Order: sequence, then C-alpha cells, then structure tokens
Amino acid sequence: MRIIRVLFLVYSLLFIAYCQAAPEEEFIYDALGKLDPFIPLIDNAAATGLREDFRPPEQVVRLPVEVMVKGVLWNGREYFAIVNDQVMKTGDLIDNKVKIKEIKSDRLILEYGKKEFTILLRKEKEG
Repeated sequence: MRIIRVLFLVYSLLFIAYCQAAPEEEFIYDALGKLDPFIPLIDNAAATGLREDFRPPEQVVRLPVEVMVKGVLWNGREYFAIVNDQVMKTGDLIDNKVKIKEIKSDRLILEYGKKEFTILLRKEKEG
C-alpha cells in the first residue's frame, strides 16, 4: 500500500510539473473572409444600429454569360468598359442577355432580369 502512495505522489508531481512547463497555445481566429462569429453585429451607439465596419459577406453569383472585365476607359465625358475584349458603354448588352447599367472608375453595375450585380475592379500595383 505504501508503494502505491509513493507512486501516486510521484506521478502527481510529474503531472503538475508537466502542466506548468507546457507552453500555452495562443489561438488566433482566422475568419477567411467570413464574419467573425465572436464579434457582435449590433452597436447601439451607431446611427444604423450596426457596427460601422460591418459588411455583409460577398456572394458568388453565376450569370448566364461569361463577363471578363479588362478595364475601364474615360474619354472626358463618359466611362467605357472593356468587356470580353469589346469596348462597351452604359446601356449595351453583353451577349444580348446582361445589360451594363452603369460604369464607374472602380466598378461595373450589371442588370440581369430584375437583379443588379456589381463587379468591383482592382487597381494594378504600380512599379
């Protein structure tokens, strides 16, 4: 019986020493572009009631035609977009299905049916 107590005491001391020596792992949450579930969306101090930095998650949308935007041009009066290797303006149809509702310097707003879709353009890095 005495051996069991000694073994129990030795194992207990070893376990305590191991727990104290083991480094604590720091957990970093990576949202991968999605909302962090641990941050509340509501901010009572904000005018809208939502956090200022809150943005709804982006959605992947499939249009009935392929839309490849290569750039936006400005002639001093209006914007044009290079879409599927063609220069297009506001009101034009892509493959007679998707209407270009608006062209801005950083985005295209498309219309298909009764829905609007926004394509945000990235700026190329200089240098």
